[in-house]
Amino acid sequence: MASREEVMKGLERVKARFNDPAIKEKFKDFTKKMQFSFTDLNTSFVMDIENGEVKSLEEKNIEKPDILVTTTSDIFLGILDKKVNPMTSYMTGKIKVKGAMGDLLKLQKIML
Repeated sequence: MASREEVMKGLERVKARFNDPAIKEKFKDFTKKMQFSFTDLNTSFVMDIENGEVKSLEEKNIEKPDILVTTTSDIFLGILDKKVNPMTSYMTGKIKVKGAMGDLLKLQKIML
């Protein structure tokens, strides 16, 4: 199990990807609250994205996120480090994602 600090560093890496000019352009009309819930750490982090820019990244839980990713810290970091196959993890229930399909497909470019 990874620590909260390791997970936060991983989330900061995801946040940094939004600084890429090509990503910024692709997400310019994207405004969503994305919650990452880590079952092994019993905590959640919310990334508030407004017009393709991450406005905040906080350890908290919100009632109705636009996108909800539920997994363990090890699976999340493994996917970011390309050590864990995200499709296999999804198909086996190790990562669960809820949200509009168009949003999920768009975010795939950021997460993978």
